[in-house]
Amino acid sequence: MTFNQEDRQALYDTWMSYKAKARITQIEMAKRLEVSHLTFSRCIHGDATLDSRFVFAFCQAMGVEPNKILPSLREREQAHQDVLVTSKVIVDGDIEAVYYEGNQVIIEYRKPLVASAESSFEWVS
Repeated sequence: MTFNQEDRQALYDTWMSYKAKARITQIEMAKRLEVSHLTFSRCIHGDATLDSRFVFAFCQAMGVEPNKILPSLREREQAHQDVLVTSKVIVDGDIEAVYYEGNQVIIEYRKPLVASAESSFEWVS
């Protein structure tokens, strides 16, 4: 995944807020993320490419969900929220009524009875 400048700014703003609340330094956070202080600084200030591993580890260390703070992930999530689905059903009979209750579709249809050797009539499904 490629992160843009808006993502970097959102990450930086979140870091500054977290840093103030948690009273943590860049050096301490770099140690948590197991990167050098220089690498951490370059990622935060825009001198290095943001990679997914760093971004997700950094968000986890701050206790935030990346898709809540990074614009590109938020847009991606919103684009995938709704999907139109069409289902077709074939019944072996004549449909008399179709209705729905909540998320269930009910189809009422007539089906001919078939004679059986064991009983006088049985339903064939």
